[in-house]
Amino acid sequence: MKAELVPENGDPPIPITRDLTVVGRREFCDVVIPHHSLSKRHCLLVKTDGLLVIRDLATTNGTKVKGQKVRWAALLPDDRISLGAYKVRIYLGPDDMPSPSEQKQARGRASAASRAAGPAVAAAAVGSASPPVVPVGFPEPSNSFISTAPNLAPSEPAAPASMSATGPFEDDFKFEILDDDDDVIDLD
Repeated sequence: MKAELVPENGDPPIPITRDLTVVGRREFCDVVIPHHSLSKRHCLLVKTDGLLVIRDLATTNGTKVKGQKVRWAALLPDDRISLGAYKVRIYLGPDDMPSPSEQKQARGRASAASRAAGPAVAAAAVGSASPPVVPVGFPEPSNSFISTAPNLAPSEPAAPASMSATGPFEDDFKFEILDDDDDVIDLD
């Protein structure tokens, strides 16, 4: 599964390539977004079995999914999230289809080739861009996946080492996030 954060301000898409990704404004994060409203370590993104989960790391300005402040939430394609005041859209799609960042790179290569080859080739290159990818087979959005409890206590671990999900996307859906010592971190 390909996952990307697509900024709404026109910044380049941010590929999420690791199973555990720490997002924040400082250089020690896996994904650095140098925006003043993000915390040093703002959130954790966990990719597992076709699912992307976001976990707020007890931030000052909070994390919102579809306008609702959350401690953690399961993300679906095209969900809008706010990391402080920085807004992004979630892209989730199959590995065999081009993601927004790959589409942008292909358009950049086509544009460079067309400038070098002339106007006739430019028209052909523009028509060859792939259409936007719309993933299928994802469940309908449900508020049951969104936690609205207060932020985490600062004493909780900030970066779990692994995550597993069990259950058929019904009421018995269960997450287990494990820290470095394989102890379960309670999400509730």
